[in-house]
Amino acid sequence: MDKPHKEDCRPAWLSGPGLLLVLILLVWPGPGQGAEFVARMVLNDAGKLVLGRIYVKGDKLRHEFVDERGHTVTIVRQDKKVIWVVLPPKKVYVEMPLRQELPGQFLQVPRHYVKKRRVCVETVSGYPVERIQLLVPGSLGPVVKTYWVSWKLGLPLKMECRERKFSVEYKDIREGPVADRLFEVPPGFRKLTRPTGLL
Repeated sequence: MDKPHKEDCRPAWLSGPGLLLVLILLVWPGPGQGAEFVARMVLNDAGKLVLGRIYVKGDKLRHEFVDERGHTVTIVRQDKKVIWVVLPPKKVYVEMPLRQELPGQFLQVPRHYVKKRRVCVETVSGYPVERIQLLVPGSLGPVVKTYWVSWKLGLPLKMECRERKFSVEYKDIREGPVADRLFEVPPGFRKLTRPTGLL
Protein backbone atom coordinates (compact mmCIF):
# COMPACT_ATOMS: atom_id res chain seq x y z
CA MET A 1 0.00 0.00 0.00
CA ASP A 2 1.39 3.44 -0.92
CA LYS A 3 2.32 5.78 1.87
CA PRO A 4 0.26 8.97 2.07
CA HIS A 5 2.05 12.17 1.14
CA LYS A 6 2.07 15.07 3.55
CA GLU A 7 -0.11 17.13 1.24
CA ASP A 8 -2.72 14.36 1.41
CA CYS A 9 -3.33 15.07 5.12
CA ARG A 10 -6.13 17.53 4.65
CA PRO A 11 -8.42 18.57 7.51
CA ALA A 12 -11.61 17.15 6.03
CA TRP A 13 -13.95 14.55 7.52
CA LEU A 14 -14.01 11.43 5.38
CA SER A 15 -16.15 8.34 5.41
CA GLY A 16 -17.24 5.45 3.20
CA PRO A 17 -16.68 1.73 2.61
CA GLY A 18 -13.40 2.33 0.80
CA LEU A 19 -11.90 3.94 3.88
CA LEU A 20 -13.02 1.01 6.01
CA LEU A 21 -10.93 -1.25 3.81
CA VAL A 22 -7.95 1.10 4.16
CA LEU A 23 -8.29 1.04 7.96
CA ILE A 24 -8.37 -2.74 8.05
CA LEU A 25 -5.21 -2.88 5.94
CA LEU A 26 -3.51 -0.37 8.22
CA VAL A 27 -4.34 -2.26 11.39
CA TRP A 28 -2.91 -5.67 10.54
CA PRO A 29 0.29 -6.40 8.57
CA GLY A 30 -0.09 -8.16 5.26
CA PRO A 31 1.63 -11.48 4.48
CA GLY A 32 4.74 -9.70 3.19
CA GLN A 33 5.07 -7.21 6.04
CA GLY A 34 4.43 -9.14 9.25
CA ALA A 35 5.78 -6.99 12.06
CA GLU A 36 8.03 -8.54 14.70
CA PHE A 37 9.04 -6.35 17.64
CA VAL A 38 9.13 -5.76 21.40
CA ALA A 39 8.25 -2.45 23.05
CA ARG A 40 7.42 -0.75 26.33
CA MET A 41 3.75 0.05 26.76
CA VAL A 42 2.61 3.12 28.69
CA LEU A 43 -1.10 3.32 29.53
CA ASN A 44 -2.39 6.53 31.12
CA ASP A 45 -5.90 6.35 32.60
CA ALA A 46 -6.83 9.76 34.04
CA GLY A 47 -3.31 10.23 35.40
CA LYS A 48 -2.84 6.65 36.62
CA LEU A 49 0.06 5.06 34.77
CA VAL A 50 0.23 1.36 33.96
CA LEU A 51 3.57 0.23 32.52
CA GLY A 52 4.03 -3.01 30.61
CA ARG A 53 5.69 -4.83 27.72
CA ILE A 54 4.18 -5.60 24.34
CA TYR A 55 5.37 -8.39 22.00
CA VAL A 56 4.25 -8.64 18.38
CA LYS A 57 4.94 -11.44 15.89
CA GLY A 58 2.70 -10.99 12.85
CA ASP A 59 -0.86 -11.53 14.08
CA LYS A 60 0.29 -12.94 17.45
CA LEU A 61 0.27 -10.47 20.34
CA ARG A 62 1.42 -10.59 23.96
CA HIS A 63 1.14 -8.01 26.73
CA GLU A 64 2.43 -8.33 30.26
CA PHE A 65 2.48 -6.07 33.30
CA VAL A 66 2.83 -6.13 37.08
CA ASP A 67 0.50 -4.22 39.41
CA GLU A 68 -0.79 -4.51 42.97
CA ARG A 69 -2.61 -7.72 41.98
CA GLY A 70 0.49 -9.39 40.61
CA HIS A 71 1.94 -10.42 37.24
CA THR A 72 -0.55 -10.75 34.38
CA VAL A 73 0.07 -11.85 30.78
CA THR A 74 -2.47 -11.49 27.96
CA ILE A 75 -1.88 -13.44 24.74
CA VAL A 76 -3.94 -12.91 21.58
CA ARG A 77 -3.92 -15.71 19.00
CA GLN A 78 -5.90 -14.64 15.96
CA ASP A 79 -5.08 -17.89 14.20
CA LYS A 80 -6.82 -19.81 16.99
CA LYS A 81 -9.46 -17.11 17.64
CA VAL A 82 -8.67 -17.08 21.37
CA ILE A 83 -7.33 -14.83 24.12
CA TRP A 84 -5.39 -16.34 27.00
CA VAL A 85 -5.05 -14.44 30.27
CA VAL A 86 -2.17 -16.04 32.16
CA LEU A 87 -1.37 -15.57 35.86
CA PRO A 88 2.24 -16.81 36.24
CA PRO A 89 2.41 -16.63 40.08
CA LYS A 90 -0.59 -18.98 40.35
CA LYS A 91 0.31 -21.06 37.27
CA VAL A 92 -3.23 -20.78 35.91
CA TYR A 93 -4.84 -19.26 32.82
CA VAL A 94 -8.22 -18.35 31.42
CA GLU A 95 -9.28 -18.85 27.80
CA MET A 96 -11.73 -16.49 26.13
CA PRO A 97 -13.02 -16.27 22.55
CA LEU A 98 -11.45 -13.57 20.40
CA ARG A 99 -14.04 -11.18 19.07
CA GLN A 100 -13.69 -8.32 16.58
CA GLU A 101 -12.30 -5.85 19.10
CA LEU A 102 -9.01 -6.52 20.87
CA PRO A 103 -8.46 -5.88 24.60
CA GLY A 104 -7.73 -2.19 25.25
CA GLN A 105 -3.97 -2.54 25.78
CA PHE A 106 -3.56 -3.75 22.18
CA LEU A 107 -3.85 -0.79 19.85
CA GLN A 108 -6.31 -1.26 17.02
CA VAL A 109 -8.03 1.23 14.74
CA PRO A 110 -11.79 0.69 15.28
CA ARG A 111 -13.61 -1.03 12.46
CA HIS A 112 -16.73 1.06 13.10
CA TYR A 113 -16.63 4.84 13.22
CA VAL A 114 -18.81 7.83 12.39
CA LYS A 115 -16.25 10.16 10.84
CA LYS A 116 -12.55 10.21 10.04
CA ARG A 117 -10.09 13.07 9.66
CA ARG A 118 -6.58 12.63 8.35
CA VAL A 119 -4.42 15.15 10.23
CA CYS A 120 -0.82 14.85 9.10
CA VAL A 121 2.26 12.68 8.75
CA GLU A 122 4.73 12.88 11.64
CA THR A 123 7.14 10.74 13.68
CA VAL A 124 6.46 8.66 16.81
CA SER A 125 9.20 6.57 18.48
CA GLY A 126 11.36 7.06 15.40
CA TYR A 127 8.71 5.76 12.95
CA PRO A 128 6.87 7.80 10.31
CA VAL A 129 3.16 7.62 11.17
CA GLU A 130 -0.10 9.01 9.93
CA ARG A 131 -2.12 10.80 12.59
CA ILE A 132 -5.83 10.27 12.16
CA GLN A 133 -8.82 11.32 14.23
CA LEU A 134 -11.94 9.17 14.42
CA LEU A 135 -15.35 9.97 15.83
CA VAL A 136 -16.42 6.63 17.30
CA PRO A 137 -19.60 5.52 19.11
CA GLY A 138 -19.38 5.31 22.90
CA SER A 139 -21.64 4.27 25.76
CA LEU A 140 -22.18 7.95 26.70
CA GLY A 141 -22.20 9.23 23.14
CA PRO A 142 -19.61 9.64 20.36
CA VAL A 143 -16.02 10.43 21.37
CA VAL A 144 -12.96 11.53 19.40
CA LYS A 145 -9.99 9.17 19.39
CA THR A 146 -6.66 10.00 17.78
CA TYR A 147 -4.39 7.27 16.37
CA TRP A 148 -0.80 7.44 15.18
CA VAL A 149 -0.53 4.60 12.64
CA SER A 150 2.78 3.17 11.42
CA TRP A 151 2.45 1.70 7.94
CA LYS A 152 5.84 -0.01 8.32
CA LEU A 153 4.78 -2.00 11.42
CA GLY A 154 1.17 -2.20 10.27
CA LEU A 155 -0.53 -0.97 13.47
CA PRO A 156 -0.98 2.14 15.64
CA LEU A 157 1.89 3.12 17.95
CA LYS A 158 -0.19 5.54 20.00
CA MET A 159 -3.83 6.27 20.82
CA GLU A 160 -5.30 9.18 22.74
CA CYS A 161 -8.83 10.01 23.88
CA ARG A 162 -8.72 13.43 25.54
CA GLU A 163 -12.38 13.37 26.53
CA ARG A 164 -11.77 10.30 28.68
CA LYS A 165 -8.22 11.31 29.68
CA PHE A 166 -6.97 7.97 28.34
CA SER A 167 -3.95 7.12 26.22
CA VAL A 168 -1.79 4.14 25.23
CA GLU A 169 1.63 4.37 23.61
CA TYR A 170 4.32 1.89 22.52
CA LYS A 171 7.84 3.17 23.25
CA ASP A 172 11.44 1.96 22.86
CA ILE A 173 10.46 -0.31 19.97
CA ARG A 174 13.03 -2.98 19.11
CA GLU A 175 12.47 -4.85 15.85
CA GLY A 176 13.78 -8.39 15.54
CA PRO A 177 12.86 -12.06 16.03
CA VAL A 178 10.43 -12.80 18.87
CA ALA A 179 10.33 -16.35 20.29
CA ASP A 180 7.23 -18.40 19.42
CA ARG A 181 7.04 -19.72 23.00
CA LEU A 182 5.99 -16.25 24.21
CA PHE A 183 2.66 -16.73 22.44
CA GLU A 184 1.84 -20.05 24.08
CA VAL A 185 0.51 -20.95 27.52
CA PRO A 186 3.50 -22.21 29.55
CA PRO A 187 3.59 -26.00 30.09
CA GLY A 188 2.02 -27.19 33.32
CA PHE A 189 -0.36 -24.25 33.76
CA ARG A 190 -3.91 -25.16 34.77
CA LYS A 191 -6.91 -23.91 32.78
CA LEU A 192 -9.60 -22.26 34.90
CA THR A 193 -13.25 -22.71 34.05
CA ARG A 194 -14.50 -20.29 36.73
CA PRO A 195 -12.05 -17.39 36.99
CA THR A 196 -14.24 -15.29 39.33
CA GLY A 197 -12.10 -13.42 41.85
CA LEU A 198 -8.79 -14.21 40.14
CA LEU A 199 -8.86 -11.65 37.33
